[in-house]
Amino acid sequence: MKSWLLSLLLVAFMSPCVVASVAITTSSVPNGTTKTAYSAVIKAGGGCTPYKWAIASGALPAGVTAKMSSTTTLLTLAGTPTTAATYSFAVKVTGCGGYVSQVSYKVVIQAAGSGGVAITTSSVPNGTTKTAYSAVIKASGGCTPYKWTIASGALPAGVSAKMSSTTTLLNLTGTPTTAATYSFAVKVTGCGGGVSQVSYKVVIQPTANHVVDLSWQASTSGNVVGYNIYRSPDGATWKKINVSLIASTLYSDSTVANSTTYYYAGTAVDIYGHESTKTAAVKAVVP
Repeated sequence: MKSWLLSLLLVAFMSPCVVASVAITTSSVPNGTTKTAYSAVIKAGGGCTPYKWAIASGALPAGVTAKMSSTTTLLTLAGTPTTAATYSFAVKVTGCGGYVSQVSYKVVIQAAGSGGVAITTSSVPNGTTKTAYSAVIKASGGCTPYKWTIASGALPAGVSAKMSSTTTLLNLTGTPTTAATYSFAVKVTGCGGGVSQVSYKVVIQPTANHVVDLSWQASTSGNVVGYNIYRSPDGATWKKINVSLIASTLYSDSTVANSTTYYYAGTAVDIYGHESTKTAAVKAVVP
């Protein structure tokens, strides 16, 4: 079982076998609409510059091209999409020292005049059997209330979908029971009839074989009695992962799945039960 250390003080320490010196730090890019200008920026850091960028596999949306910035740390995707479709592609960056980082992306280009509703979540995390699973698929634009359906395929066994009260979110939750690769498509329909559909793939593995070890500095407040750790698949939707307050300044998350990106943040809790705001998030990329 591989393990590495993450600090909640803006610094992440990982073993070289997990993250190379150069790393692409952009985990997703936005969806788009035909006949409407599209723009996205993919960033990289670490290692040494200049970087070299390449589309390693797949293809960009028709009408969109990639251009490296003068500093070589950014790859800008820009243009006007011409064809509505789902595009999958992988971007690779190579540092001057030879280190390589590669990330896969999925972009949904919807047809102009589709009512303006669009699913903005391009991917959902993988999971592990017998471990609670949670993912959120978001949509925006058009008019609410939205209607959500699983248009094709099937969710992981043990996981179900529930629409939020605002209808703008579809929550996937449950405890996966069967290890397998699951492919499914989610469709949202706006109140004006506009439709958006995105396909997803989730790998449920039988057991976890990675651990993320978290550490942080103790609070200087005298009445703090413990800490909570929150995890997010996208840096925006958070869930507390510790069952009870953590008395020390260490926590190990052994429920992570392969090929998944996680974000972590911590809070302090005082003797009255008051909880502080979250620390700045740190990112862990599980291979």
